[in-house]
Amino acid sequence: MIRLILADVDGTLTIDRQTYLLNLDAVKALRRAESSGVKVGLVSGNSYPVLRGLAQYIGLTGGVVAENGCVAFLGNLERLCPPLPKNLAEEFAFTFGLRPSWQNQFRESDFAFYISPSFDAKAAAEWAKSKGLIMRYSGYAVHISANSNGKAIGVRKIIEMAGLRKEEVAGIGDSSTDVELLAEVGFPVALANSTLDLKRVSALVTEGASGEGVVELISRLLEEEVQ
Repeated sequence: MIRLILADVDGTLTIDRQTYLLNLDAVKALRRAESSGVKVGLVSGNSYPVLRGLAQYIGLTGGVVAENGCVAFLGNLERLCPPLPKNLAEEFAFTFGLRPSWQNQFRESDFAFYISPSFDAKAAAEWAKSKGLIMRYSGYAVHISANSNGKAIGVRKIIEMAGLRKEEVAGIGDSSTDVELLAEVGFPVALANSTLDLKRVSALVTEGASGEGVVELISRLLEEEVQ
């Protein structure tokens, strides 16, 4: 029995992967899951204040994993990664001509940047490695941190804080940054418009894309609960 759904946000709860607008049917589905006794948590590269506020206003009680695994919240706030010196984030942005995310002012361990068409991903990844950092690309922004385990570290912590077994948790996402999320749950789900590497590690690929796929997953889980 699934008791907790952990969902990515950008590209997953949104209308599609090209917008930040939430799919309102997906929001309704999340609330339906909560009212049926299945908690929902958010797992994202976004900053903690953004995710905590989003969860509060949607009505989600399954916790929050922010900064690609570096922050976990379920009743208590846990910081799981070493802080990243801001001068390194500034150097990265300057070296590769990147625009820092407005959320960086709220981050401590994982910093995000918007890329341009001329962005040299290979050179940037090599620069990050030379500094002992990891670079990830979510499809929305490029991130750097010292966390080599990605979202996995935060997901493991949330499951522990919830007092659940891995088999009682479903996860859903859309991009390469969700591979570690799906590796930590008993029922890993990729959306129809997910990256290929995510689909390969999933037990289910939805027929619907982004928010439509979230509605599909929750409907399936709640129907199985009734049977």
